[in-house]
Amino acid sequence: MKKVTMQDIADRLGLTKVSVSKALNGQPDISAETRARIIETAIEMGYQIKQHEAKKTQAKNFAMIVPKRFFLETDGFYTELFYYLNRFCMQDGHQLYSIVLNAKEESELVLPDKLRETLFDGVFLMGELHEDYLRMLAAHSLNMVAIDFYRKGLRSDYVLTDNYYLGYSAAQYLLDKGHTRIGFVGDVYQTNSIMDRYLGYVKALMLAGIQPRTDWHLVNNDELGVYRVDVALPRELPTAFVCHCDMAGQYMIQTLRSRGLRVPDEVSLICFDNTHLSERTVPPLTTYHIDRKEFAERAYRCMLDQCKEARTEEKRIFISGSLIERESVGDVRGR
Repeated sequence: MKKVTMQDIADRLGLTKVSVSKALNGQPDISAETRARIIETAIEMGYQIKQHEAKKTQAKNFAMIVPKRFFLETDGFYTELFYYLNRFCMQDGHQLYSIVLNAKEESELVLPDKLRETLFDGVFLMGELHEDYLRMLAAHSLNMVAIDFYRKGLRSDYVLTDNYYLGYSAAQYLLDKGHTRIGFVGDVYQTNSIMDRYLGYVKALMLAGIQPRTDWHLVNNDELGVYRVDVALPRELPTAFVCHCDMAGQYMIQTLRSRGLRVPDEVSLICFDNTHLSERTVPPLTTYHIDRKEFAERAYRCMLDQCKEARTEEKRIFISGSLIERESVGDVRGR
């Protein structure tokens, strides 16, 4: 197989080799959006970043396994996590290999060639893989760190967003703005993250004496992570929605706009993750920022600890978030 070069990536994207080099080596003067596109394309093409100063006796091989539905077809959250994780590995002279699973490989329990051919010191699991696939990986007795999900019985350390509290905080923020008719956008059975954000939203409403309405619970993406605009809206709309991520919020704005509804004048939206989409969307989204660099660093440190000593018990580390107020939430107090 022909070796993929920076020039190949540049040609694919219509960019200069200098831009590709800056993105892959963490240099400034390049936008977050362009950096994300370059990293996604590099991984898709099979490019592996070289470790120029690795010490052979200390260097370790790590793999990052992520389902394609989370990595290449999202709003860049997982791309940024990989970028920072790779930087930490590079700084210490370690190699991080990216393994992106397609839906068929995951459902048919196909172990990637790279995992069969290479001796890895540990595996980072990013996104939420199917339970049978996780069980197959666990049988290989690898050091594992699960990023952004939790699965009972999996022998792993976990680095998670405090999604339950963030879901509660998002709904409480809307309540504080005078909203009492609040819906939720997201498939709660798709990931633990969405489920926890939903349960936090339910808690905030119920403590305020408000019963969540099932007809105000909408889903605008499928199990492959593909979002759509043509979502059926209830006859009677809430005044606000908690959207499970920025991408869901962006598509929800398009859905509402197609029905002649304005955000936030008629319907408000609050989201999560603070990806580049949240700033580009019109209006810009009020969202919760999740520090991807901290996320990656905590996961990396967990992995190094596992490599140094045998695990006695699993670690569960929770990353908090901070509210970024923009223009997608209206204040209806006094209306």
